[in-house]
Amino acid sequence: MTSAARASVDVFSGREPPTWALSDDESRALREAVNALPEGSRPLPDVGLGYRGFTVTWADGARARVYRDVVELVSGGRTQLREDVPRAVEERLLLGSRAHLDPELFTVVASQVQAAQP
Repeated sequence: MTSAARASVDVFSGREPPTWALSDDESRALREAVNALPEGSRPLPDVGLGYRGFTVTWADGARARVYRDVVELVSGGRTQLREDVPRAVEERLLLGSRAHLDPELFTVVASQVQAAQP
């Protein structure tokens, strides 16, 4: 059985990011949350090393990159910038990653997500 989506957290340099499958319900809810976000104009920042956000790739080829309050959604060959001021999508991905990441790595990622809070 193939997952409807896969998520990853971009936290390492020179290594593949930790990746996990989302359930059909998680995948659907996340896609709906991203689609419901208002349009934005700010691109994802270039943050260098360390935590650089989450990526979700759906079975249909759509991909969302999430960092702080910016979501970049690529779907159907079109890139859309979305604004997530409450950072609900990033928080959802962080909480969902807990079951899939080594506890020490989760703690590091969670601290870096929190450090990026305004």
